[in-house]
Amino acid sequence: MAHRTISDEDLLAIALDLFRTYGFEGVSLKRLADATGLEKASLYYRYPDGKDEIAMAIARNAVAWFQANVFEPLTSTSPVRKRVSFVAERLKEFYSGGSKACLMDVLSIPGGSEELQLALRGAMQAWVSAFALIAKESGFGIAAARSKAEEAIIRIEGSLVVARVLGDTTGFERVLKSLPDLLTGA
Repeated sequence: MAHRTISDEDLLAIALDLFRTYGFEGVSLKRLADATGLEKASLYYRYPDGKDEIAMAIARNAVAWFQANVFEPLTSTSPVRKRVSFVAERLKEFYSGGSKACLMDVLSIPGGSEELQLALRGAMQAWVSAFALIAKESGFGIAAARSKAEEAIIRIEGSLVVARVLGDTTGFERVLKSLPDLLTGA
């Protein structure tokens, strides 16, 4: 019998969807094996530390995505509102229009390794800092810029929960549309 093969990229994409759907505690190696068509032994071969290592790989991929699609675009030389609008569109894509749960939310629930928790904390701090720099560039003082950044992320994250619970993404879409006004004070 031939063994199934799957690229690391495809494996991690499937695992990402599972973690977003079932949370950290709800994803087992059996569930990962079933979803990928791999044997549990194959998962352990690739990720010897099991679910924790897979979650860390997903978190690293998400951080790399945020770096390329949120943090870096916010530092370009284009007009501030244009940068924020671009990032809002990228976030809409990342969260599938509000239908996908926030990875930081589902992975930060107790159960993951300390390394994972530290990685998530670093990613959230980077997100707050990136938004705060935009708000500061738009004329807000340091404290107000940080407050605006935190408010933006709270709105994004909160609207994802509301969208998931109600099965309606219009609130999420509304939050992303208002993001340039919130961060630039326009």
